[in-house]
Amino acid sequence: DGFPHEVSAPKNRFLARLLKSGKYKEYVVKGEYMIALGPGFPINYVGPHIGIRHDSRLWMTNHARRAKILKWEMGLGDKAYIGCPEILTEFKGSNLCAQKCEWNLMIQHYRGRNEHLIAELKQSRASINSKWRGSYGLLAAVAKIAAHTVGLQERMKGPRYDVYGPWPVVDDRIHVFHAFPKM
Repeated sequence: DGFPHEVSAPKNRFLARLLKSGKYKEYVVKGEYMIALGPGFPINYVGPHIGIRHDSRLWMTNHARRAKILKWEMGLGDKAYIGCPEILTEFKGSNLCAQKCEWNLMIQHYRGRNEHLIAELKQSRASINSKWRGSYGLLAAVAKIAAHTVGLQERMKGPRYDVYGPWPVVDDRIHVFHAFPKM
């Protein structure tokens, strides 16, 4: 999921135009946080990106990250990711059949895990929770350190959620520790 980092209004009008988000009505740069769905551990942080770029466009243009997804793997995303082939999303509309409503509830339930970690990342770190007034490079470094700190904190506490299935302890592609011993 993508999330904003609020920044001060730049003096350069062209940069200001790239950072003024219509959705948030503020000057922002955006970060993206990915989690391993089962245990809820963070597995990837990317950012910051310019604030006007849509979440699905951020995903589709990051070819290196998309290459890490195996053909049989899928991600869960909010409605902003509709149209991304590797991402399962909710159905849009108000007159949905019972199965589509059930699907939407399931997606919302599991996507909440990512929202919990984004809240942990943003709310417990004053440097990211307040309006950024420093340089872009320093924000990128602080955000990356904060994301890794949340990842370490979550791994040290163990899985937040019950995990079922034959998951390996360590996935060598992304270096994520899972809740079950190697089979």
